[in-house]
Order: sequence, then C-alpha cells, then structure tokens
Amino acid sequence: MRVGKNETLAGVRLIKLRDFLRFHEESFPAEAIGEQFKVNGGRKQEIEEALVRAGYVIRHENDKTRYLVAPLGRQLCNARFISRISREKAEALLQTFLVRVVSINERDELTHKVTGVRVFGSYLTDKADLGDIDLAVGIKARRESHVKESVERANQSIRAIRSFLDRITFGRSEVKKLLKGGSPYLSIHEFDEVDELGIPYKVLFPSNGAN
Repeated sequence: MRVGKNETLAGVRLIKLRDFLRFHEESFPAEAIGEQFKVNGGRKQEIEEALVRAGYVIRHENDKTRYLVAPLGRQLCNARFISRISREKAEALLQTFLVRVVSINERDELTHKVTGVRVFGSYLTDKADLGDIDLAVGIKARRESHVKESVERANQSIRAIRSFLDRITFGRSEVKKLLKGGSPYLSIHEFDEVDELGIPYKVLFPSNGAN
C-alpha cells in the first residue's frame, strides 16, 4: 500500500494514524485514540468511527471498549508515504512500463515472460493526480526447466540469496523487479487479483485483450 503524504482521515494525517496503529500492533483501548491525538468527546468518536468505516480497525468481539487492528490496518502499518503524481507523469510511467514488458519478453535468457497486464484502481478514475498505478500482471515460466534456471541465475547474482525459496523463485522475482524499474509508483499485483475482488480493470497487454 502506498499513500499520499498529505492524505487524511477524519482530519488526521494517515501517516500519524499509521504510526498509532504500528505502536499498538494488534489491539488497543478506545481511550488510546483520545490520548494519542489529544481529543475527547465527539471528536474522539469521529476518529474512531472513521477508522472503522475505512476498515482499519474493528470492535473487539468480547470487549467493546477495545479495537482490533484489521487486515487493512496492518497494510496501512506497512504503507509507504510518497508524493502524489500528476496524470501526465502516470501516463509516461505506464508507457515506459509497457516498453519494458516487450523488452522482457524478447529476452529469452530470462526464466519468465509477461502474458498479460491489467490496470485497475485510481488510474481508471478521472482524478488529476494519483498515489500509484495498480497493475495486475500475468507472469509465466518460459520452460519446464525454469526452477533449475532460477537457481543458476540466483547463483550468478551479485546479491546474497540464502533462502532456498528465494533461489528457486529467483527468475520470477527478477522479472517483477525489472518490470518495476525502480519506480515506487508502480504497484505489481497477481494477475487474477482483480477477478477475485470483482473490480473493474482495463487490459493493457496484449493490446487486443478484452475485459
């Protein structure tokens, strides 16, 4: 999850809410909100209700005076806060990304290739600026020997790779890294994620794909 530096919830910057949830990790008493943000009464309740509506916290089942940090709240805890980008910059990043897709598919030494790209999320809205670009990417092994090849490429890498899982999946991870091109604004997701969530998307690759 990437969130704009100036985004707020109930008038509180999300970066402050993130730090609050990080500190409490799993659960916290309702009064902790008032203590943290130095509010009380209706203002405290406004922040509580906003956190619940946003899906960041849920009421504790057995203790209504406490909240649990929800899965979305844990995502917020790991969120990176970056400046938003203009629609024009997003378009330029996307075009450069698609050029990399074609380049990757032409590199037979890579263990995997890109089979499809779908864009979804805020990019499909009419917003003038965006937090990031959500891309559902299909990645497929080129050959049955991809596991062996992945290990070999991991052995040749200048990075220290100790985990066995990281070694056998190195080839796929390498392609994902190449796709991002070091940009913090490109968020790569599994290809079927949009189907599982039932959300709208636009097919970018292959160019003749259909929704």
